Amino acid sequence: MAKSALVNLSLRYPGGYDERCERLLAAALDGVDAYAALRGLDPGPRYHIFDRFAALPALTKRELRAFFPKGLVCRGMDIGAGIAREEIEFVETSGSTGDRCANIWNQEWWDASERASWELNSHTRDTLLSGKTHREAILTHPLCTGVPCKNGYVPMRRRRQGRFLYLNERFDPAAWTPRLCDRMVHELDTFRPKVLEANPSFLSRLGRHILRNKNHFAQPKLIILTYECPSAIQVRRIRSAFDAPVISSYGSTEAGYVFMECECGRLHQNTAFCHVDFLPFAARHGGPASGKILVTTFDNPWSVFLRFDIGDIVRIARGPCPCGRRSGLALEAIEGRMANLTLSTSGRAVTQETVDAVLAAIEGIEEYELRQRGPASYTIRFVAGGRDAAPVSRDIRDGLAAVYGANAEILAVPVPRISIGDAVKYQLTKADFPIDGDALLDRQFVSRR
Repeated sequence: MAKSALVNLSLRYPGGYDERCERLLAAALDGVDAYAALRGLDPGPRYHIFDRFAALPALTKRELRAFFPKGLVCRGMDIGAGIAREEIEFVETSGSTGDRCANIWNQEWWDASERASWELNSHTRDTLLSGKTHREAILTHPLCTGVPCKNGYVPMRRRRQGRFLYLNERFDPAAWTPRLCDRMVHELDTFRPKVLEANPSFLSRLGRHILRNKNHFAQPKLIILTYECPSAIQVRRIRSAFDAPVISSYGSTEAGYVFMECECGRLHQNTAFCHVDFLPFAARHGGPASGKILVTTFDNPWSVFLRFDIGDIVRIARGPCPCGRRSGLALEAIEGRMANLTLSTSGRAVTQETVDAVLAAIEGIEEYELRQRGPASYTIRFVAGGRDAAPVSRDIRDGLAAVYGANAEILAVPVPRISIGDAVKYQLTKADFPIDGDALLDRQFVSRR
């Protein structure tokens, strides 16, 4: 039987946490079709609940598609009645085409999960929990959330919905015009949102426009980065263009709000709404500090997610956080998605964060996109800033050779812009061939059917 890495970490949890996990496991195994076949894998109550979780396989998007919608709801819940009451609706995730799947969306549960996450940062706690509502501007791909428009533009009155203003209706930020960016800045100044919630790559592009044009506008009180894993280059530009605290919020359509960055820079688990299993990588690939996570959600009346494979790589924090929060798993970083893994020439896993740390230290890179073409072949397209492209290319090749290996063939290509294409999120690093992320894990922590 696989064992739980969390037991070895000796983490603290709030009172009644283990009992919540036990009740959820019992409800899932006894009353949810998606988990009925797993009952025989549960070693039973004589084992710690974390070890009982560890004995079960992960829930993947393949199972979500297979069991949607009735197989993920406790028996007796009437989905049709829930839709008729407008309590739930069906939504589709905004990942790549092969990664998309439909979900049952319960806005009340989502909002409660978000509010609980605000407790994990002093800025969000003091600014957002002090009032019932706040104005919020959102800057992301309109297929994630907002008002899509491939051609033309949408007036502000149609992009404003209640307390929300969707700043962007266009699909590709590489095609944003200075006039559109000026419009976004003007709308921030007139709408005066308390919170600007943004995809970091999109906000970084707007930040570049603001810095170049020295725009003055009413600043939001908080900036919350979500939808993507932010790069150090993006965060640096956002901090230069805006005065507000910049905070990373982490979660997913399926799992709600899972982690929130505290004022000291660590990400803390939203223990009120989820349990997180940590599966370390083997030492060769960055373990035991780095690994993947599986998320189990609490108290969602319409969807039971047990050990959902959220698809991301994290690096756990050791020792107490200076912010004083001690409950649940704490992270030093989200290192990127499993889909963004590349390999060194010796076959060692390289996360997006590893590449990003190298490139963020090189002066003159405004944005980049790295693709691994083969076992020792890498192409990186980059936009140069105020530096000649030739020395930037040389610095990139030297820096990445230290990551991928001296025998790596690295082609660094300067380009005027990088387009998102048909995707809804930028992928800063990616291999052109499949990488089995699960094969990188420490096998003693991986359950086997």
